[in-house]
This record gives sequence, structure tokens and C-alpha cells, in this order.
Amino acid sequence: MRRAFDLSNWRPFLSGPLDSIRLWFRTLAHGRFESDQGAAIGRKTWINTFRARSDKVIAIGRVMAAVGSLFIVQLEATNPAFGSELVFAILAAYLCYAVVAAFRVLNAEISRVRGTLIRHVVDVTAFVVLVFLTQRVSGPSFIFTPFLLLSATLHWRWRGALWTAAVCFAVLLYATVSDTAVLRDPHVDSALELSRILFVAMAATVLIWLGSHQEAVRTELLRLVERAPAQPEGRDWPAAAALDYAAHVTRVPRALLIWSDGEEPWTNLAVWENGASHVKRLPPDAYLPWTAAGLQRASLLVTDAKRARLLVHRGDGRFDRWTGDAPPISPALIADFSMVSAVSVQFQVNDLEARLFLLDPPTPTLDDVAVAEIIADRLKALFEQAILVRRLSDAAALEERLRIGRDLHDGVLQSLAGTALHLQALRASAGGAPEELDRRLVAIQAMLADEQRDLRTFIRALEPGQDNLHAGQSPLALQFDALAERLRKQWSIDFHFVLEPTDFHLPATMIYELSRMTSEATANAVRHGAARTLNASLRLDAGTIVLTVDDNGKGFGFDRRVEHAELESGKLGPRSLRERVAAHGGQLTIDRVEQWTRIIIRIPTHR
Repeated sequence: MRRAFDLSNWRPFLSGPLDSIRLWFRTLAHGRFESDQGAAIGRKTWINTFRARSDKVIAIGRVMAAVGSLFIVQLEATNPAFGSELVFAILAAYLCYAVVAAFRVLNAEISRVRGTLIRHVVDVTAFVVLVFLTQRVSGPSFIFTPFLLLSATLHWRWRGALWTAAVCFAVLLYATVSDTAVLRDPHVDSALELSRILFVAMAATVLIWLGSHQEAVRTELLRLVERAPAQPEGRDWPAAAALDYAAHVTRVPRALLIWSDGEEPWTNLAVWENGASHVKRLPPDAYLPWTAAGLQRASLLVTDAKRARLLVHRGDGRFDRWTGDAPPISPALIADFSMVSAVSVQFQVNDLEARLFLLDPPTPTLDDVAVAEIIADRLKALFEQAILVRRLSDAAALEERLRIGRDLHDGVLQSLAGTALHLQALRASAGGAPEELDRRLVAIQAMLADEQRDLRTFIRALEPGQDNLHAGQSPLALQFDALAERLRKQWSIDFHFVLEPTDFHLPATMIYELSRMTSEATANAVRHGAARTLNASLRLDAGTIVLTVDDNGKGFGFDRRVEHAELESGKLGPRSLRERVAAHGGQLTIDRVEQWTRIIIRIPTHR
């Protein structure tokens, strides 16, 4: 037994292979799984949650291994090594330990990664002790081998599988070499003993690869979700962000995105290489067709672009080799970008068609196509967002133009119309007293000066950084008293204004809008209804601003009350006033009260 524990007997046989395997996996880990600190933290969290879930399966497997080993000991009771009381006692103690560990793991409310390394060390120690006690590869100890390899793979992936396999292989190999009966006793099936060792080596190789592949896939999936492509500000296409995201996930040195939009008369091309990207516009027929007619909706795994060697994925996980006569990818595209190997996927958003090329992937696999298709879905959402931003920008620009038009119509144009009426009256009284003519000219000059000041303020409000020009609170009484005086002079009418209550305040922007509405209602009443007397009132009613304008003019031809919905559907009443009220979520009502025309405007204080 002393000879059995002398490691110098078998160290020369294992040091060389183990050093080679260790070097290979160290290189693999450094080259493929290198990432930044944030990704490492996210990966550790993800892996630990999987380990916590796997711990329950391992706990059940531990109990099954202990029960199976005891069962084998009972069947081989005649074997002096298997039937020893020490072996039975160790297995019985191990079964008790396995049951207690399973009870704790299975009854935990939340599975956590705690004590996994200690339990695995206990499992390996039990295996080693059983091997040295039985001095055989077969028997109760061998059933532990697949359990140890699988549990190590689930917990620590290829690293756990590698080191556990190294221990198991070394112990089993030593047990075989040190057992002289295997070499000398013809009744001992040495081939069976060696086949078990080869089984361990084969299983370890497969599990090490499986753990490595599992970690690679998890790392790639983590890069998919650890950050999202950012939408650039403004109307620019998010091509640079899209390529940066795609290259980050797939770790390719170069990436290419080509797309065309039905609303734009050119082809867009974006190139990313080693962290730098640039976008350019090309003629609409540039590189057409990007791919052969039968490949326009397919994903491509290109191994040799110049020789047209590629696999075509049309869906459902099936890949076909390209056998067509036409070039599968635009020859000009291949030549201009020195394309050799690539993964290519397409996506479409309304009239926009795009194709992504991930150039020179390190080791092209079918998994790369699946990941690229997921990337294409995220890029599709990114371009959908860009299209939505463009549409919202266009809608906002249109709304702004309409607002400017309403302001000019309700402000400058109405003032000029009032000035024109004054000039017409002045012309009619050209033979009057000079003092009266001079008074009227001074009044007209004052109106033009006021309008010039308002127009200058209006222009300043359109400049960048002047959004707060009408911000804050402002007293209504002073504002509307000045407005009433101005309207009296502008239209030569009798204008009265009542504020209820007299001390409430509104934001300056709302006062500006209400004054424009009042001016427009007055201009309509005077110019189209020949009104000479107007009574306006402004009050606050249960969170709603109510502006009422009564005039003694001819009105709009309605002999009944007409609500906002009917005015909108029939395009009736004053269009500018109707649109301005609707822009603020308000309601416009036109009514006829005895000999008066009444306009009622209701605007909510909170939208």
C-alpha cells in the first residue's frame, strides 16, 4: 500500500500530456474569453445562477451514486476488497452525507452558490479513497467517475472538467498500473480495466469541449445583452452604432452595412474597422444586386467568397450549400472590401432594405449565423426607431410651421388689416382738419410700432435657446387690459374685458395663446361680421380656462349652438382659431344668443 501512494511511479507518464493540455486551455481561455471588467461581473452573475440551479441535480446524482456503490458492494460481497467492512462503512457514511446535503439543497427557498467547492472536494476524496482501498478500476469507485465529471462541468465548465478528469484519470491509471494482478493473472480481464480508463478519457474530452463551448456561447449571449446599440441624436441613420454593436458581440475585425431607403435616391454604405467607422452615400445602383436573387432573404455563412463557397440558411436551422451559377455576392463588393470569409444577414423595415456583413470571423461556425440573426433583429428595431424619430421630426417641423403660420395670421396680418382700415378711413377724410389727420396718423404710427415690437419678439422666440421666452407666471389683468386698449385702437370698436377672478395667474405661454385667440376672434367679428361692440370674459372653471367673446355682428350664419366636433368634421367656423384651440386640446363652440354671436373656448389647464 505504501508503494501505491508513491507518486513518483506515475508522474513521468502524466506530466507531459497534462502540461500540454494545460497550456492549450490557458491559450484558449486568454484568447476567446477575454473581456472587460463589466462583462466579467455580468458573466459571473449569469454563471452563478446556472450553478445554483444545477446544484439540485448534482445533489440527486450524489445520492444515486452512493446508493449504487452500496448496491455493487452487496453484489460483490465475496470479493475481499469490495466486501471489506471499511469500504462499506465509508460508503454508508458517504450516503448519509449525500442525503443531508440533498436535503439542504432541495429545501432551500432560493438556490445559491454556497459550499459547492467543498462538496466537490468531498466527492473526489471519497472516490480516491475507494480506489486505493479496493485497488481496482471497477467496482463501487467507478460509478463515481461520470458523476464527478458531470458535476464539475456543470459547476466550473471546462476548467472543472479538466482538473477533475486529470485527478480521476491519474488515480485510475495508477490503480491499473500498480495492480499486478491485471498484468499477471490470466483470470483478470485487463482489457476491461483499461477500457474503463479509456472511457474516462473519452468522457473527459467530450465534457471539456462541452464546457468550453457552453462558456463561449454564454459569453457571446452576454455580449448580446450587456449593452444595446445607441440611437444617435437627430435624423442621422444609426449605422455607426449598429456596426459597433455587431462587432462588439461577434469580435470581428471588420463589419459592413449596406442599405437603401425607398424615400432616398441613393444607397448608403457604412464600414467599421478596428473601432473606426465611416458612412458614405453611393449611387442607387451601387453593388446591385448585393446578393443573388434567391439569397435576398437568406442568411449566409461564407467560407471563401471569391470561390463562392458558402452555406445558405433559409430558416428552421437548415443549411444548404450554394450551388447556383450566378455569383452569390456582388463581385464588386467582394473586390472592394477584400472579402474572404463572412457572416451575412439581412433585415427589412418598411421600404428600407439592409444587409449586414461580418467580415473575417475568427472561426466561422453555424452558431455565428444564429447570433448574427439575433443581432439583425436588434438592428432592425434600431432602424425602426430611427425611422420613427424621422417621422416625428417631420411631424414636429410641420406642426411648428403651422404654429408660425397661425401666429403670423392672428398677429401681424390682423394688425396690418386693422391698419389698412385706418388708412382707408383716413383717405376718406382727406379734406378734414389737419389736427384730426395728424392725430390719426400718430395713432397708425403707434400701432405699427407696437406691431414691429411684437414681430421682433416673435422672431426672437424662434431662435435656438429662446424656448423660455414666454416661461413663468404673469398677471392676466395687466396683459389683457393692454390687449383691450390695443384692439379698441386697432379696429375702432367698443371692446370690454372682464376677468374672473381678477387675481389669478397663468403661465406666460398660455396668456400669449389666449391673447392670440382673442385677437383672432375680434378680427373675425369686425372684418366678416361688421361688429362694433365686443364683450370678452376669461374665467377659471374647475380646472378649465373658459374664454368667451360676444359680438353684435352678423355671426357665421348659424342659428343654433354648434359644438367643436361638428366644427371639426364639417370644417366650419374660423379655421385658424379652430386649429389653435385644437392644438392645445381645447374645445371651440359657436352659439347665437339673441342678437349676439358668442364664441366659447375651453382649454384644460393640465394636459
